[in-house]
Amino acid sequence: MLAEHSVAHPVDWWRQFQTATERFDEAILTTGLTELLLPKITSQLLQREADIAADIAILYRNKPGSEGLLDRYNGARHRLRETIARLADRDVDPAALAEAEVVSWVLDGEYAQAAAEMEPRFGAVVLLRIFVSALRVSALDVNVTAHLLNAGRTPAEAIYAGKIVGKYGYWPDWLRDLVVEHAVAGTLTDEFVAALDLCAFATLRSTQSRLARQLLRGEAAAINTAARTLETIGESEIAARLRQGDVGAVAFAARFASV
Repeated sequence: MLAEHSVAHPVDWWRQFQTATERFDEAILTTGLTELLLPKITSQLLQREADIAADIAILYRNKPGSEGLLDRYNGARHRLRETIARLADRDVDPAALAEAEVVSWVLDGEYAQAAAEMEPRFGAVVLLRIFVSALRVSALDVNVTAHLLNAGRTPAEAIYAGKIVGKYGYWPDWLRDLVVEHAVAGTLTDEFVAALDLCAFATLRSTQSRLARQLLRGEAAAINTAARTLETIGESEIAARLRQGDVGAVAFAARFASV
Protein backbone atom coordinates (compact mmCIF):
# COMPACT_ATOMS: atom_id res chain seq x y z
CA MET A 1 0.00 0.00 0.00
CA LEU A 2 1.31 3.43 -0.90
CA ALA A 3 1.92 5.81 1.98
CA GLU A 4 2.00 9.58 1.81
CA HIS A 5 5.40 11.26 1.51
CA SER A 6 6.08 14.34 3.62
CA VAL A 7 8.61 15.84 1.23
CA ALA A 8 7.75 16.68 -2.36
CA HIS A 9 9.85 15.01 -5.02
CA PRO A 10 11.83 16.96 -7.64
CA VAL A 11 11.19 16.87 -11.37
CA ASP A 12 14.08 14.45 -12.03
CA TRP A 13 12.61 11.96 -9.55
CA TRP A 14 9.28 11.85 -11.39
CA ARG A 15 11.03 11.68 -14.76
CA GLN A 16 12.53 8.28 -13.87
CA PHE A 17 9.13 6.65 -14.39
CA GLN A 18 9.15 7.59 -18.06
CA THR A 19 12.52 5.95 -18.70
CA ALA A 20 11.84 2.81 -16.63
CA THR A 21 10.02 1.01 -19.44
CA GLU A 22 9.71 1.21 -23.20
CA ARG A 23 5.94 0.78 -22.89
CA PHE A 24 5.26 3.91 -20.85
CA ASP A 25 1.62 4.78 -21.64
CA GLU A 26 1.25 8.53 -22.10
CA ALA A 27 -2.49 8.23 -22.70
CA ILE A 28 -3.02 6.70 -19.24
CA LEU A 29 -0.86 9.38 -17.66
CA THR A 30 -2.58 12.23 -19.53
CA THR A 31 -5.99 10.88 -18.53
CA GLY A 32 -5.09 10.48 -14.86
CA LEU A 33 -3.38 13.84 -14.42
CA THR A 34 -5.97 15.89 -16.29
CA GLU A 35 -8.83 14.23 -14.41
CA LEU A 36 -7.28 15.61 -11.23
CA LEU A 37 -6.67 19.08 -12.64
CA LEU A 38 -9.75 19.89 -14.74
CA PRO A 39 -12.31 20.09 -11.87
CA LYS A 40 -10.03 22.60 -10.10
CA ILE A 41 -10.17 25.15 -12.94
CA THR A 42 -12.60 27.87 -11.84
CA SER A 43 -12.97 29.75 -15.14
CA GLN A 44 -15.66 28.10 -17.27
CA LEU A 45 -14.01 29.32 -20.48
CA LEU A 46 -10.64 27.98 -19.43
CA GLN A 47 -12.06 24.71 -18.18
CA ARG A 48 -13.86 24.14 -21.49
CA GLU A 49 -10.69 24.80 -23.51
CA ALA A 50 -8.63 22.58 -21.20
CA ASP A 51 -11.24 19.81 -21.30
CA ILE A 52 -11.36 19.83 -25.12
CA ALA A 53 -7.56 19.92 -25.38
CA ALA A 54 -7.18 17.04 -22.91
CA ASP A 55 -9.69 14.86 -24.79
CA ILE A 56 -7.90 15.45 -28.09
CA ALA A 57 -4.48 14.82 -26.49
CA ILE A 58 -5.69 11.48 -25.13
CA LEU A 59 -7.07 10.49 -28.53
CA TYR A 60 -3.76 11.41 -30.16
CA ARG A 61 -1.68 9.52 -27.60
CA ASN A 62 -3.77 6.44 -28.20
CA LYS A 63 -3.13 6.82 -31.96
CA PRO A 64 0.19 8.68 -32.24
CA GLY A 65 0.57 7.77 -35.91
CA SER A 66 -2.51 9.73 -36.99
CA GLU A 67 -1.57 12.93 -38.82
CA GLY A 68 -5.14 14.20 -38.56
CA LEU A 69 -5.13 13.81 -34.78
CA LEU A 70 -1.68 15.40 -34.60
CA ASP A 71 -3.02 18.55 -36.27
CA ARG A 72 -6.02 18.66 -33.93
CA TYR A 73 -3.78 18.01 -30.91
CA ASN A 74 -1.37 20.82 -31.78
CA GLY A 75 -4.24 23.21 -32.47
CA ALA A 76 -6.02 22.41 -29.20
CA ARG A 77 -2.99 22.83 -26.98
CA HIS A 78 -2.04 26.08 -28.73
CA ARG A 79 -5.58 27.43 -28.18
CA LEU A 80 -5.34 26.51 -24.51
CA ARG A 81 -2.06 28.39 -24.16
CA GLU A 82 -3.51 31.41 -25.98
CA THR A 83 -6.53 31.41 -23.67
CA ILE A 84 -4.29 31.29 -20.58
CA ALA A 85 -2.17 34.15 -21.96
CA ARG A 86 -5.24 36.23 -22.84
CA LEU A 87 -6.67 35.89 -19.32
CA ALA A 88 -3.29 36.69 -17.80
CA ASP A 89 -3.19 39.90 -19.83
CA ARG A 90 -6.53 40.84 -18.26
CA ASP A 91 -4.90 40.74 -14.81
CA VAL A 92 -6.75 37.56 -13.80
CA ASP A 93 -5.41 36.20 -10.52
CA PRO A 94 -2.48 33.88 -11.45
CA ALA A 95 -3.76 31.37 -8.89
CA ALA A 96 -6.92 30.99 -10.99
CA LEU A 97 -4.78 30.02 -13.98
CA ALA A 98 -2.46 27.61 -12.18
CA GLU A 99 -4.29 24.33 -12.86
CA ALA A 100 -4.81 25.19 -16.53
CA GLU A 101 -1.12 26.00 -16.83
CA VAL A 102 -0.25 22.56 -15.44
CA VAL A 103 -2.74 20.95 -17.84
CA SER A 104 -0.82 22.62 -20.67
CA TRP A 105 2.40 21.06 -19.36
CA VAL A 106 0.75 17.63 -19.40
CA LEU A 107 -0.43 18.18 -22.96
CA ASP A 108 3.11 19.20 -23.94
CA GLY A 109 4.45 15.95 -22.46
CA GLU A 110 6.07 17.65 -19.46
CA TYR A 111 4.69 15.03 -17.08
CA ALA A 112 7.48 15.17 -14.52
CA GLN A 113 7.24 18.95 -14.25
CA ALA A 114 3.48 18.67 -13.85
CA ALA A 115 3.78 15.99 -11.16
CA ALA A 116 6.32 18.00 -9.16
CA GLU A 117 3.96 20.98 -9.26
CA MET A 118 0.89 18.89 -8.38
CA GLU A 119 2.37 16.83 -5.54
CA PRO A 120 2.08 19.45 -2.76
CA ARG A 121 -1.62 19.87 -3.54
CA PHE A 122 -2.74 16.37 -4.49
CA GLY A 123 -0.20 14.28 -2.57
CA ALA A 124 2.26 11.66 -3.76
CA VAL A 125 -0.06 8.68 -3.30
CA VAL A 126 -2.59 9.69 -5.97
CA LEU A 127 0.14 10.64 -8.43
CA LEU A 128 2.15 7.46 -7.84
CA ARG A 129 -0.87 5.30 -8.62
CA ILE A 130 -1.24 7.08 -11.96
CA PHE A 131 2.47 6.87 -12.84
CA VAL A 132 2.76 3.20 -11.84
CA SER A 133 -0.35 2.30 -13.89
CA ALA A 134 1.21 4.07 -16.89
CA LEU A 135 4.27 1.80 -16.76
CA ARG A 136 2.32 -0.99 -18.48
CA VAL A 137 4.77 -3.64 -17.26
CA SER A 138 2.87 -6.93 -17.26
CA ALA A 139 5.20 -8.67 -14.80
CA LEU A 140 5.55 -5.73 -12.41
CA ASP A 141 4.82 -6.53 -8.76
CA VAL A 142 3.03 -3.32 -7.80
CA ASN A 143 3.11 -4.08 -4.05
CA VAL A 144 6.89 -4.49 -4.04
CA THR A 145 7.31 -1.38 -6.17
CA ALA A 146 5.10 0.63 -3.82
CA HIS A 147 6.88 -0.73 -0.74
CA LEU A 148 10.27 0.34 -2.09
CA LEU A 149 9.02 3.78 -3.09
CA ASN A 150 7.75 4.18 0.48
CA ALA A 151 11.13 3.02 1.76
CA GLY A 152 12.78 5.92 -0.05
CA ARG A 153 14.22 4.14 -3.08
CA THR A 154 14.15 5.93 -6.41
CA PRO A 155 11.53 5.02 -9.01
CA ALA A 156 14.23 3.35 -11.11
CA GLU A 157 15.30 1.14 -8.20
CA ALA A 158 11.75 0.35 -7.08
CA ILE A 159 10.56 -0.52 -10.59
CA TYR A 160 13.64 -2.67 -11.26
CA ALA A 161 12.99 -4.74 -8.14
CA GLY A 162 9.24 -4.91 -8.84
CA LYS A 163 9.96 -6.26 -12.33
CA ILE A 164 12.34 -8.90 -10.92
CA VAL A 165 9.83 -10.15 -8.35
CA GLY A 166 7.07 -10.14 -10.96
CA LYS A 167 9.17 -11.92 -13.57
CA TYR A 168 10.37 -14.64 -11.21
CA GLY A 169 7.07 -15.43 -9.57
CA TYR A 170 8.04 -19.11 -9.43
CA TRP A 171 10.89 -18.37 -7.00
CA PRO A 172 10.33 -19.44 -3.38
CA ASP A 173 9.41 -16.67 -0.96
CA TRP A 174 12.84 -16.50 0.65
CA LEU A 175 14.45 -15.56 -2.68
CA ARG A 176 11.86 -12.86 -3.40
CA ASP A 177 12.35 -11.55 0.13
CA LEU A 178 16.06 -11.20 -0.57
CA VAL A 179 15.27 -9.12 -3.66
CA VAL A 180 13.30 -6.68 -1.54
CA GLU A 181 15.89 -6.74 1.23
CA HIS A 182 18.72 -5.83 -1.13
CA ALA A 183 16.59 -3.31 -3.02
CA VAL A 184 15.82 -1.49 0.24
CA ALA A 185 19.55 -1.44 0.99
CA GLY A 186 20.33 -0.21 -2.53
CA THR A 187 22.50 -3.26 -3.27
CA LEU A 188 20.33 -5.14 -5.79
CA THR A 189 22.34 -5.87 -8.93
CA ASP A 190 22.00 -8.03 -12.03
CA GLU A 191 24.77 -10.26 -10.66
CA PHE A 192 22.86 -10.81 -7.42
CA VAL A 193 19.62 -11.57 -9.32
CA ALA A 194 21.48 -14.12 -11.45
CA ALA A 195 22.77 -15.78 -8.27
CA LEU A 196 19.23 -15.96 -6.89
CA ASP A 197 18.04 -17.58 -10.11
CA LEU A 198 20.78 -20.23 -9.80
CA CYS A 199 19.55 -20.98 -6.29
CA ALA A 200 15.99 -21.29 -7.57
CA PHE A 201 16.99 -23.81 -10.23
CA ALA A 202 19.17 -25.72 -7.76
CA THR A 203 15.97 -26.86 -5.98
CA LEU A 204 17.57 -26.55 -2.56
CA ARG A 205 16.24 -28.43 0.45
CA SER A 206 15.22 -26.43 3.53
CA THR A 207 18.63 -26.70 5.24
CA GLN A 208 20.38 -25.82 1.99
CA SER A 209 18.06 -22.84 1.47
CA ARG A 210 18.86 -21.61 4.98
CA LEU A 211 22.58 -21.79 4.24
CA ALA A 212 22.14 -20.09 0.87
CA ARG A 213 20.25 -17.25 2.53
CA GLN A 214 23.09 -16.77 5.02
CA LEU A 215 25.69 -16.82 2.25
CA LEU A 216 23.76 -14.37 0.11
CA ARG A 217 23.49 -12.05 3.09
CA GLY A 218 27.25 -12.17 3.43
CA GLU A 219 27.29 -13.68 6.92
CA ALA A 220 30.98 -14.21 7.65
CA ALA A 221 30.58 -17.26 9.92
CA ALA A 222 28.46 -19.10 7.36
CA ILE A 223 30.89 -18.24 4.55
CA ASN A 224 33.91 -19.48 6.50
CA THR A 225 32.19 -22.73 7.53
CA ALA A 226 30.93 -23.44 4.01
CA ALA A 227 34.32 -22.63 2.48
CA ARG A 228 36.12 -25.02 4.85
CA THR A 229 33.62 -27.77 4.04
CA LEU A 230 34.13 -27.20 0.30
CA GLU A 231 37.91 -27.37 0.75
CA THR A 232 37.66 -30.72 2.55
CA ILE A 233 35.75 -32.22 -0.41
CA GLY A 234 38.24 -30.90 -2.95
CA GLU A 235 36.29 -27.86 -4.15
CA SER A 236 38.97 -25.29 -3.33
CA GLU A 237 38.16 -23.10 -6.34
CA ILE A 238 34.52 -22.72 -5.31
CA ALA A 239 35.62 -22.10 -1.73
CA ALA A 240 37.96 -19.34 -2.88
CA ARG A 241 35.21 -17.72 -4.96
CA LEU A 242 32.88 -17.87 -1.98
CA ARG A 243 35.44 -16.20 0.30
CA GLN A 244 35.94 -13.47 -2.33
CA GLY A 245 32.25 -12.62 -2.28
CA ASP A 246 31.28 -14.27 -5.57
CA VAL A 247 27.51 -14.73 -5.16
CA GLY A 248 27.49 -16.91 -8.26
CA ALA A 249 29.13 -19.64 -6.14
CA VAL A 250 26.35 -19.69 -3.55
CA ALA A 251 24.04 -22.24 -5.20
CA PHE A 252 26.86 -24.78 -5.56
CA ALA A 253 28.14 -24.09 -2.05
CA ALA A 254 24.69 -24.48 -0.52
CA ARG A 255 24.19 -27.87 -2.19
CA PHE A 256 27.54 -29.35 -1.23
CA ALA A 257 28.49 -27.56 1.99
CA SER A 258 25.17 -27.87 3.83
CA VAL A 259 25.20 -30.04 6.91
